[in-house]
Amino acid sequence: MQHALVLTKNTLSEEEIIKKLQQLNFETLCSADLLDILQQTGTASVLSYFQWVILSESLCDEEVEQLLFQLYGHTLVILRLTESYPSEEEEARWQNLGLTDWLLKTSDFSSMREKINVLQKQLPKGMPAERQILNFPISNNADTSNEQEALMKCLSKTEKKVFENLVEAYPRTDILSRKELCESLWRSGETASNMSQLSCLINKLKRKFEQQGITGETITTLWGRGYKLSDEFYEYWMQCTQQAERIAYYSATN
Repeated sequence: MQHALVLTKNTLSEEEIIKKLQQLNFETLCSADLLDILQQTGTASVLSYFQWVILSESLCDEEVEQLLFQLYGHTLVILRLTESYPSEEEEARWQNLGLTDWLLKTSDFSSMREKINVLQKQLPKGMPAERQILNFPISNNADTSNEQEALMKCLSKTEKKVFENLVEAYPRTDILSRKELCESLWRSGETASNMSQLSCLINKLKRKFEQQGITGETITTLWGRGYKLSDEFYEYWMQCTQQAERIAYYSATN
């Protein structure tokens, strides 16, 4: 059975979409509380239970954009309820941000059934109903320095600088603002262009972490505040760093 999460500001207004999803054999949770948790903290461990997230039309564009940043890195089909389909330009923009597709709220059951059938084929084959929020490569302690080295080698110079700033900020302030990151990366500082580039860099970092075998939440977006490393990822990274330092010390003294 597939599991769908409907994020909304008003659960009563989603009765029709819930009914149609249940007819399609979806176990469906409609929640305003989880929406608040995601918006305030950027994390929700319950996401590991779902394959589908549906964003209500009660959410404004800014809120949807925030959620897409926060949902990045989770293996999800993310849909937005709407009264009409967007233009080609808007569609390309939203898909670049991570939105999978749109569902018309006025669609009849047959139309939704066919739409879901097409989208279902985009789910990774064999994806389990429950997944770990954060999964690290399994290795012996002797291999952790190699994992760390491989991870850093796959990053571009700018991506590496973003990551290093986030690591340094974690024990001090935990969160690093977008303005601080822009000023660290570019002489021109916080401009609209640089802010857009920064969003792309964060997404690329998450994707590269996933390619290296680290799935789930690694970098958390705190809307209006900035970015931070997840607690689990920072702990993992520090363990890798400490192990690498031990190996380097042993090599230098023997």
